[in-house]
Amino acid sequence: EEYGGILGRIHHFQNPSDCSAASAKFFVWRSKSDNENDTRGLTAWAHAASSHMLHALTDADQPEAGHRILINDDKLFPMAKGCEHGPETRECYFEPLTNCKLSDVDDYETADPKSSNIKILSKTDEEYDRNVRTLYTSDSIWFRKVKDMYSWTGLGFNSQHSTIHMTAASLAYYFRVKPWLRKEIDERLRRNIPLDLNPQRTIGVPIRRSDKCHGHALEGSASGELECPPLEEYLKKVKEFLEFDPRIENVIVTSEDKSACEEFLEILNKELPSLRVIQNIGDVQQGTGSGSKLEAYTEGSSNAQVVASALTSLHMHMRARYFVLTSKSTWTSTIAVMARVYGFASEVIVFDIGPNKNTFAHLARRGCA
Repeated sequence: EEYGGILGRIHHFQNPSDCSAASAKFFVWRSKSDNENDTRGLTAWAHAASSHMLHALTDADQPEAGHRILINDDKLFPMAKGCEHGPETRECYFEPLTNCKLSDVDDYETADPKSSNIKILSKTDEEYDRNVRTLYTSDSIWFRKVKDMYSWTGLGFNSQHSTIHMTAASLAYYFRVKPWLRKEIDERLRRNIPLDLNPQRTIGVPIRRSDKCHGHALEGSASGELECPPLEEYLKKVKEFLEFDPRIENVIVTSEDKSACEEFLEILNKELPSLRVIQNIGDVQQGTGSGSKLEAYTEGSSNAQVVASALTSLHMHMRARYFVLTSKSTWTSTIAVMARVYGFASEVIVFDIGPNKNTFAHLARRGCA
């Protein structure tokens, strides 16, 4: 397809040949006013970017008005504190969202307050004049949901341009890692993934606990959101997958919660000793999914090590067909969404054992058992 499908179209619109052209319009993703204490984790940021990107590409459901270029501000990215590979922004780890620069947009701090070129949204769903050149998000962590997700592509609608494919493509665009991080992840994957691993015969168990659970006492983390199911529930669903497909050989187990991971591995070894367990060797397991104080949870580890560990776990789970997870977490729901579209196995099946859900849970649950 022209421009390489959805991913290619995103790249095309986000990287114009002339950012100073009169036709260029921008959507500036602002950080929270107290961004240093922003507790969002990697995938919470990614889902916000995905939604803001669709807002920009459709100009909030009015693609006939043209599209906007999403660009983030240059404020501190909490997980990039102490970055040794670049600025302390998301660009420490990831490629820029666009080839345009902040110098190309209209700066609301220096512009005439009466300028018709600038609009700062006070809330996510506020309406605005589509002729405005530079639109700024509100400083909320939330985002506007668009209804017309497809027409901007010019590709027409088919099974490859569904909501889940659009979401996966925008997440993949966001997660384009810098060369140094790509090299680190690749080395970890080569160390962790057996050469004979068959994704069609593999279960993924990404256990999300620690600060995700109601009642946790982790200082600096987001408040708990989930009644975390007992580990025995994970085991029960693994056994059900084995009954469904007796050819299953492997189980990939990861978690930011070291104690939960070790306990589950003990249970597996006792109950299902014939399964080959694949772990993320060298995983920092920082004990939180929040992003503002990662360096404070694991002695001697850096934010870069935490990010590399997490993204290695995500890539490891792309090698599974069956999943046992709680979709309330943006982390685990992202794994399910990405595995369905970009994973190595076909016909991905998910057991969602969590009683709660979030905005993206339905995409993780699609086709689930």
